[in-house]
Amino acid sequence: MSLDYDLVIIGNTNQAFFAASEAIKFNARVALVLGNIHDDSWQEIDSLIFNYLTYIERHWHNLKNWYLNINLDSWLDFNQLQKWSNEVKKDIKATNNLESLANLGVDIIEESGEFCRLPKLGFVLKNRTLRSRRYLLATGAIYNIPQIQGLTEVGYITPERLDIDQLPNRLVILSQTSLGIELAQQLNRLGKEITLIFDNSNILPLEDPDIIQLIQAILETEGIKLLMNCPITQVREIEGTKWIQAGNEAIETDEIIIADKIKQQTQGLNLEGVRVKIEADKIQINNKLQTTNPSIYVCGQTISSYNLSNLACYEASIAVKNAILYPIFKVNYNLSPMRMLTNPMFSQVGLTETQAKRDYKKDLIIVRQNYKSLVKAKMLDETTGFCKLITRRNGIILGCGIIGNQSEETINLIALAIQNKVKIQKISQLFPPYGTTSEILFQISQKWQTQKPPKNTFINNCLETLLFWRRKWNK
Repeated sequence: MSLDYDLVIIGNTNQAFFAASEAIKFNARVALVLGNIHDDSWQEIDSLIFNYLTYIERHWHNLKNWYLNINLDSWLDFNQLQKWSNEVKKDIKATNNLESLANLGVDIIEESGEFCRLPKLGFVLKNRTLRSRRYLLATGAIYNIPQIQGLTEVGYITPERLDIDQLPNRLVILSQTSLGIELAQQLNRLGKEITLIFDNSNILPLEDPDIIQLIQAILETEGIKLLMNCPITQVREIEGTKWIQAGNEAIETDEIIIADKIKQQTQGLNLEGVRVKIEADKIQINNKLQTTNPSIYVCGQTISSYNLSNLACYEASIAVKNAILYPIFKVNYNLSPMRMLTNPMFSQVGLTETQAKRDYKKDLIIVRQNYKSLVKAKMLDETTGFCKLITRRNGIILGCGIIGNQSEETINLIALAIQNKVKIQKISQLFPPYGTTSEILFQISQKWQTQKPPKNTFINNCLETLLFWRRKWNK
């Protein structure tokens, strides 16, 4: 039986569109099945817009308190904000439209379907079955609602259903992910009373202690109540008020927001019927992004506590190459930068300090530079934060973590250096414009030079002798 396609992509997400555009570059016959599964691509855009507006709100109040004599509590008009947000989304959608993919040769199928195993593997639509050499799942993600006594009866909301203008004042956020931290800070800056509850003792289990301590201190300084090691046992409503039993504490709140771990949308796809194994709401894959059925690949899996579109598109690029060519390409998340939408923003690439010490023992130089050394940080009153660079003793960069203004832009330079094996000595030869955030990389590279081990004592001794005699000769 002949095949209809080289690759069938299932999903209505940014990573699905990106995968289709990448696959067509190999002159492959590609189908994109949109289905009726919810597109979650706007969630990250909403978070970005929300983060930007709360950032501007803070600076507006600084100007009001320090420099301007005006009587205005807030300039945020939520009706205008929603209108502007929709316009931004409309413009973004125009750049990712299906018409451009169709013009490239991708078959766009606006139907839903499911996998079938017999007589051969295929994807069954209403009136036909798609046969392909390989398949790629690029569906979106949904929140995993914890099983808590009384939660369903009392009610809750998830981030994609937030109506900021209608939110009550007292909010409890249940989260084990970075999104809960982002949301807590953003809502707090809009005047909400926030309690953020974690089951464990660490708000970011995969990050270094100094990163965690600073982020936690920022949240608590801004008035967010953090409850650690407080598993929630039950939720009740008493006289119109919601009560949460978390550990030994009973918390009264107006609304509950669930921003817990997320899982990939797989409902209605019959994955179990084609021998795709799912454990703990997660599709089992190898480092080539193959499922337990080697003809089916996955991208957009939730990585640790981060769910970022750049990681999903990186996975899509690896999965497409493996599906179209041959499965030899492996994912390496150390090469992809990540960021968390806090203020100041946290960004990370490569190994953490903990991982580097485990893998490289004493063959390390770790340099840290505070943001208060930057002219731009002082001008913007954003001196909280630091940049931590992790290298081997020969200058090879292993990782970087930054908390501070525009860290999401600076981290890209370090990611590029790691990917191309550019040593820190090269960064010290760059002289960024005065008053820019990237000055911190120059400063940290200069600081690294003072900590590196002596490379050649003979040359240093010769240079010292030469300078000594030159001073003598000039007398």
